[in-house]
Amino acid sequence: MIVVVSDIHLGTEDMGPVYANRESFVEFLTYVRDELQPTQLVLNGDIEDFWRRDMRSVTRDDFDVFTAFEECHEAGIDVHYVLGNHDWYARKDVDAGRREFYETDYYPELTLEYGPTSYAFLHGHQFDPLQDPWYFDKLALVSDDVVGATFSQKWAMYTDARSRLSALKTAFKLYSDRITRGRLEDRVARMDRCQTECNVREQYRDARRYVRENTDVDVICTGHTHHAAISADGSVANSGSWVADETTYLVLEEEPRLMDWNDGDPVEQTERIEL
Repeated sequence: MIVVVSDIHLGTEDMGPVYANRESFVEFLTYVRDELQPTQLVLNGDIEDFWRRDMRSVTRDDFDVFTAFEECHEAGIDVHYVLGNHDWYARKDVDAGRREFYETDYYPELTLEYGPTSYAFLHGHQFDPLQDPWYFDKLALVSDDVVGATFSQKWAMYTDARSRLSALKTAFKLYSDRITRGRLEDRVARMDRCQTECNVREQYRDARRYVRENTDVDVICTGHTHHAAISADGSVANSGSWVADETTYLVLEEEPRLMDWNDGDPVEQTERIEL
């Protein structure tokens, strides 16, 4: 069995309408370890939120969550971390040779087999036209525990550059985007809002096109939109989120099943969407 979760957004527990169901998620991880006992646990992106919080603060505040991941690993469950747009910066840990909390790698995308079924895992921002990967690291770099984009934070984008040439390229990118796409604050807001106000069906159709173009893949599993669903043909499965009132996840065997944690009494959601 493969279990898939996405869009936990750790670090947003006290930040308004988009807040993480942190306590429920920790209880769920105990259930995964002790009762479900899958062979694989896939963290399909946006597990941490580095656009709103400082990376060190999130890591410190959610140490018990990372400990739960490690306990799953010690129980024989392979834990895989697929990067989303909000936690893209996490791969820097691997680049620096640090793996402080659990033995796993970070993947832009991942493929796993279950019997005759081949599952691909992408967070899903790849199918969202509003997302610009150039900003992912930058937004994490300038974020702190005070939300907002100030001049000093923007300047951090320049000072992060490793050479004068890259600093000039960064400055030109910010300037050209300011002319063609509007203010930095507005652009970031559009990238962030799309997760709850995007065209969900359009992104599902793009995900299904990915399956058609990759003949070695039977089902693609995504997150990002925060809308949990499985397509009628079973080729696209979205694990939803663990923010606000949502606590959904996928159970993958020969076919995907969409589950709701339901305060510790899991129920299957059998409705499918037509694309």
